[in-house]
Amino acid sequence: MSRIARVAPRAAPASSAGAFPRRAAAAVARAGARAGSARLVPRDRVDASSRAASSRARSRAPRARGLVVVSAGDDETGSLLDELDADQRCPVPKDQRPASQLAELQDSLLLGWGGKELGGYVARLSALGSFFYFVLAYPIASYSYDPTTQPFETVVCALVGSFVAVAVFALLIYNNWSYVRNRLLSATVEYEETGWYDGQTYVKDPEMLARDRLLGTYVVRPIVERLRKTLLACGLGVFVSLTALNAIDAPEYGVDGGNAAYETGGGGAYDARSMMRYEPPATPEELAAEEAEEAEELARYEAAMQRYARDSAASKARLAEDAASALE
Repeated sequence: MSRIARVAPRAAPASSAGAFPRRAAAAVARAGARAGSARLVPRDRVDASSRAASSRARSRAPRARGLVVVSAGDDETGSLLDELDADQRCPVPKDQRPASQLAELQDSLLLGWGGKELGGYVARLSALGSFFYFVLAYPIASYSYDPTTQPFETVVCALVGSFVAVAVFALLIYNNWSYVRNRLLSATVEYEETGWYDGQTYVKDPEMLARDRLLGTYVVRPIVERLRKTLLACGLGVFVSLTALNAIDAPEYGVDGGNAAYETGGGGAYDARSMMRYEPPATPEELAAEEAEEAEELARYEAAMQRYARDSAASKARLAEDAASALE
């Protein structure tokens, strides 16, 4: 064993051509020690064997499409893939890469709300709903209902409008984040080189695919699930508000002071009780004017009926005279 230790430095001297031949000489020496025999290995034979082994390793290495294999130099150590960069090999334009689209989405003023913390996310959506409630929904609901006599109906109607506005913005954010998630989780990337209908499909490298799927699984997917829950909550709020509004403001057909008869005496949807909600009570002057108008209409009706009776009697008399003259 002491002889082997003395032979190994002479087999790979310090003036040899780099670290890789030195490692090959050491490997040869260790193999000889395991075989139980110590042999002197010439330096030129060691260099030739190491170069042949490195060339065979490069020939057996798989070559991917568009992949440039860069081998470590004689003065370098490490894996052959240390100098490879997936982003540099990718032919997709930078603004169309899923990771770049994710960064752009996170920096967006409105669409970036989905990536905020839960407190900031809820605060922003609440501020958006409050803005639409007080600026648009409540004034519009005040035209449909009287806030002084029907405050609850006005509030519920305004809530419907604010929930719908929040749902529209949440749907916009959800669509963008869902699109980026699908591109991150996909093994291929569709892109356009110049934008003139020259679409291409790039198969992601293993490094890029692993990174994108980690981002899509642990960064984007929870955000998409939270946006989906937000949409469901807004839809539930709209449904509950409409149900409550329908229950409160439902028309009462055929109910007038506890009686089951319509005021008109027949079918129809007119209800004096509902009418009184929207029409103020008449004053004595208005009642007197209505009575006078009704009396005048009754007088005109009676006069017309009298004229009709006189005309009918005159026509019957002429018919009788004509019949008598015809018989003569």
